[in-house]
Amino acid sequence: MNYNKFLMTSVLLGGLCSAQNIFELMNVSKNFNVIVTIEACNENKCNGKATVDLYDKSTSNKYQTLFSDNFYLDLNENRKPVFDSLKNSVVSDDFNFDGTEDIAIRNGNSNHESPFYEVYLNDSSKKQFALNDELTNLVRSSSGMFKTDPERKRIIAYQKNGCCWNLTSEYLLVPERGLLKVLEFEEDTRDPKKVKTVKREFIDYKWFAKTTIYPRERYFKEEINENTERN
Repeated sequence: MNYNKFLMTSVLLGGLCSAQNIFELMNVSKNFNVIVTIEACNENKCNGKATVDLYDKSTSNKYQTLFSDNFYLDLNENRKPVFDSLKNSVVSDDFNFDGTEDIAIRNGNSNHESPFYEVYLNDSSKKQFALNDELTNLVRSSSGMFKTDPERKRIIAYQKNGCCWNLTSEYLLVPERGLLKVLEFEEDTRDPKKVKTVKREFIDYKWFAKTTIYPRERYFKEEINENTERN
């Protein structure tokens, strides 16, 4: 169905209960208009099974339909999706650094009770998104969605354990091989007097580790100064 016809049909069906659970997710993708039909909604949120229809912005034609067993949206007082919730429902980025936009769809929570996503890579030759198990499993084992560093072509994942332990891991996505971890940075602030960091780096097919112990006061002072300089 043509995208414009789909929106018109949704408007005409606006008085029906099922049509009230159809939402256009604005500005979540550069190349696609995103229409979500979700199973259950109340006054301030929607959750449950959902279909995610992607329409090519350049042609208005449907590109593909993706599915989620446990989608989620927060709604404002006008029953429109809240902007911060949109960012946590559909994530678009070039995850494999091939120059095409990829999509991650919210589907419940991960093992760490953070938002879980299924990651789809766009195969432009086939004109469709394909679920990528390796990147999806990376989200499942992390504390939320990973980030990308396009300049260094690295995928960056985070893990947290309570307030005081963090692990940042960086990966390369090697063609025909998949994810290759190349760096870990562990930060342990559980001790009230000191902070321990461990940097592990994969260089020339070997892992090298450096452990550093900082006085707690000095560590956080330096961290604040670094953040100020970046800003």
